[in-house]
Amino acid sequence: TRPAPPSGARPRTATALSAVAVLGLAGALFFFHLGRYGLWEPDEARYAEIAREMLATGNYIVPHLNYVPYIEKPPLLYWTCAITMRLLGVNEFAARFINALSALIGVAATFYFTLRTFAWRKGLIAGVVLATSCLYAVMAQVLTTDMLLTASITVALFAAFLHWCEGGRWRWLFYIAMGLGILTKGPIAAALPLLILLIFCWWEGGLRGAIARFRPVSGLLLTGAIAAPWFIAITVRQPDFIRFYFLGEYFRRFFDRGYSHSEPIYYYVPIILAGMLPWTLMIPLLPWRRLSSNPARRFCLIASATTFVIFSLASAKLVPYILPALPPIAVIVADGLGGALESAATHEWSGQWASLAGLLLGLAGIALIIVAVLAPHLRSPNPMLVRPALYAAGTILMAGGIISAIGFWIRRPVTGLSVFGLTAAALLVVISYGRILAEPARSYAALARTLEQRAPGATLVCYPRYIQSLPFYTRRRVILVGDKTELTYGAAHSPDASQYFFNGPKGVIHLWDTTRDIVLVIDKSALASIQQKLGPFEVIAEDSKKLALAHPRSALTRPAIASPPSAIAGSNG
Repeated sequence: TRPAPPSGARPRTATALSAVAVLGLAGALFFFHLGRYGLWEPDEARYAEIAREMLATGNYIVPHLNYVPYIEKPPLLYWTCAITMRLLGVNEFAARFINALSALIGVAATFYFTLRTFAWRKGLIAGVVLATSCLYAVMAQVLTTDMLLTASITVALFAAFLHWCEGGRWRWLFYIAMGLGILTKGPIAAALPLLILLIFCWWEGGLRGAIARFRPVSGLLLTGAIAAPWFIAITVRQPDFIRFYFLGEYFRRFFDRGYSHSEPIYYYVPIILAGMLPWTLMIPLLPWRRLSSNPARRFCLIASATTFVIFSLASAKLVPYILPALPPIAVIVADGLGGALESAATHEWSGQWASLAGLLLGLAGIALIIVAVLAPHLRSPNPMLVRPALYAAGTILMAGGIISAIGFWIRRPVTGLSVFGLTAAALLVVISYGRILAEPARSYAALARTLEQRAPGATLVCYPRYIQSLPFYTRRRVILVGDKTELTYGAAHSPDASQYFFNGPKGVIHLWDTTRDIVLVIDKSALASIQQKLGPFEVIAEDSKKLALAHPRSALTRPAIASPPSAIAGSNG
């Protein structure tokens, strides 16, 4: 027999207020400063440019990057970003909007699932835990395919459990979410939820009956009807898509350690522990043995464990890949925290041990302040860039941690937990400010905007590597001299590749000598090797790593800056 959803302690007013609080907090954290800093290299700029080129070319079947085919990912993220750019303009906010909205959907699904399977208080806690978990909240403001995939998997998983528990039409949401997930990042969006559901049903018993209850034939046909048309269309347009995408982007990424992003099998252990901060600090301090048996908890344990194992076994590993494990972990943590508060109300749990978590937050704050003080003496320049944010974050953690610890110590766990969560939220606001401070080290937006202003009609050449954000901000195609990297497939399938892809220093000199109104965007470290062959040039823009060079007699070199940006400006050595 399947348990009915908990009916007690779910008053409408409390439920409504909880929903407003969770979604309001998550929305504020995810959308705050969303368009205030430039697109970071390489992922954000790449995905935003692909969406922009869809708008510019009207080609919504074959994604293009720098106007050559780019088929490493399905198109749902690009489609949705193109829609927001159409509505909101081609800018950073529009580019990141779908990512933040996907994160908000994940929080809403987690809140609703916990509300129906536990109670309103645990639903509130689950939403807050997920919204303020470090990795989830940070990635909510970083444009990648992983958050949209996470939202799809989260909705699919929770709909699957609710159908197992309640019946009704939840199964259709399960199949629809998987179809959308496949359009986001491929078959993993269906394989992972299906595997988790099979393991759970087997564990609970009655596997055969459970499978029949989900009507898999009609359901998978629905999933296929959503995802298959694009895969068929892209295969017609790009006949080698199946080989490139499924054999390369899936099988080789999973099995071939030398193919892409190889990391050790334990890679995600510290990622999850750090990604769930600050709530990781609470996990060993809660009265887990006092919790009553609940199939929703077992489901979330199976979901998070299966996700962790699958992605750990894969050869290719990146930090955001593990995001789908976080929503079920947030439900588990909320179950423990809610159970602790219930035990404290009956004096079965004092809550004083939880003061250790607050003290650790305080110590972390002191550590950040020390890093800020020592920033001028550290080898890395990054602490100096974000030094004000380090001071603010350290102060918040120190004060919030101490107050939270006091609340737990005097046996006011609700106060201690509330301050703990508010401290996490305030820290994330500071991190958002820190991103603005860190923009010069992670984005070429300022450089690209300067070029768009000073050289609106110039031919742009990148050497020796492609700058992802340059075509996005300048609204034009870029010539690449050097390693094609992710443009390799597109260059091989572009009829005009010989005009836009060149190899080595000879290609730079040829373009410099034969192209009128050219701007060469070059690594500072690469300039010395070709400086003599370039002849006279003038620097019209620069940042910490790049120089933008033009001929001194070109119309592009009209004075636009008060002084030369570096000693190199106006010289040829």
